[in-house]
Amino acid sequence: MASITMDRLLITQLLNWKNQPNRKPLLLDGARQVGKSYLIEECFGKVHFRRVVKLDFLANPNLAGLFGANLNPQDILLNIELELGVDINANNDLLFFDEIGECPAALNSLKFFAEQRPDLYLCASGSNVGLLNSFPVGKVEALELFPMSFEEFVMASGNEKILAAFRQGLQIQASHNKLWALLLDYYFVGGMPEAVETWFADGGKFSGINERCSRIQSIHRSLLSGYLRDFGKYGGKVNAQHIERVFRNVPLQLSKNMDASVKRYRFGGVIERKRSYLDLSSPIEWLEKTKLVTRCYPIGCEPKSPLSAYRKENLFKLFLFDIGVLGHMLDSNSRSVDYDEQNQGLQRH
Repeated sequence: MASITMDRLLITQLLNWKNQPNRKPLLLDGARQVGKSYLIEECFGKVHFRRVVKLDFLANPNLAGLFGANLNPQDILLNIELELGVDINANNDLLFFDEIGECPAALNSLKFFAEQRPDLYLCASGSNVGLLNSFPVGKVEALELFPMSFEEFVMASGNEKILAAFRQGLQIQASHNKLWALLLDYYFVGGMPEAVETWFADGGKFSGINERCSRIQSIHRSLLSGYLRDFGKYGGKVNAQHIERVFRNVPLQLSKNMDASVKRYRFGGVIERKRSYLDLSSPIEWLEKTKLVTRCYPIGCEPKSPLSAYRKENLFKLFLFDIGVLGHMLDSNSRSVDYDEQNQGLQRH
């Protein structure tokens, strides 16, 4: 498969951070596999710096030893240079701590880098940072990366004219038809970078729609299996089976919300003998911290500022982090059938 460019809109905020005269370390949070490492290393680091000095704590747990003696930045930098055989240039190099949640000492060191080396370009990424017991509050510039938005999906398609039409809001039939087709693709593929890259890799020139759909289904299946494994690996004191039950239940509740009958998340029937918010609060909060679900509070009155004053902690809806994974969990991967219907519809217009 041919490689495509996977640009992300968050690159603008990374460049703003780079251009600050003195900066805190930047911490990029987000669910697993949303493209954090790729964004920092490939889109940002390799394009805007001489070199990226990367420490991947998930791939190489032994790197945690570089932070063992103390958290003095100068000692840490010397340890890194000796371990990797590089000379770190503070003016031209990007230091990248990948999967920093796997090394609490590295996360704690960000406080000292912020205080003692504000000249250094230091980025970190993590998938389960919200689960950690300690965090350098006020000592990092925190950003969150989500699955690719529809605009980023259009960017990945490589069609510059359609992207321009989308951004300009052109009200013409030709652009509407093209964007509508891409939107239907997006509903099926979702925004996980691996799925998006696979979908656009050959533009359908060398594979049929059924084969392309099968590839996307395989990616979604693999992603889902990885998240389920994480429940047992990182669940800690929260019951992994309870986390999985709540996670799997989110699409089911959303699928029933096609009319006005379901206004909020229903706690009963999710976990056996658990019926209240307090019973399910721990797995829900765990899923929130890992960015796999988002809580949305409906306001049952005339909206007034501040809206947060009118929300109720036990009255909310849960939304899954990615629409493609959501469709896979609902077994609604029927994009190949939709293609025939879509093409017939466009012909009628």
